[in-house]
Amino acid sequence: MDKRNEILDNILTLLMYRDVPIYDKLFTENVGNSNMDSLFELMPQFELEDWMKNSFQEELIHKNYIRIDEQKNLFIQEEGKEFKRKGGYSAIDKRETQEGTIREKTIEKFRYDKIAFWLSIIAIGVSIASLFF
Repeated sequence: MDKRNEILDNILTLLMYRDVPIYDKLFTENVGNSNMDSLFELMPQFELEDWMKNSFQEELIHKNYIRIDEQKNLFIQEEGKEFKRKGGYSAIDKRETQEGTIREKTIEKFRYDKIAFWLSIIAIGVSIASLFF
């Protein structure tokens, strides 16, 4: 999975946990508010600069997957939940990988079809030549 898509998927997943009361309680007790910085504290494997975090936040807000309140807390929107239920960004990566494989196989098939076409032309040429000789 693309690192960018993995980060976006993780953000949406963490925000989905906020909708479950027991997880929300644990989240607010251990982390506090749910801004981008606090979410990335829960994802230490990603070390990002502030502009990158803002970029992820703006993208998710623009797609209407998340919203931000007056205290700068992030919450997942219904569109974001539905997107995650359909597989999220990992499904996009999987679909792109499958499309790439299909493209490669199609090109490979055309290459073999082209060879078969020329072999049949040669066979027809040989057949016609054998009629005259």
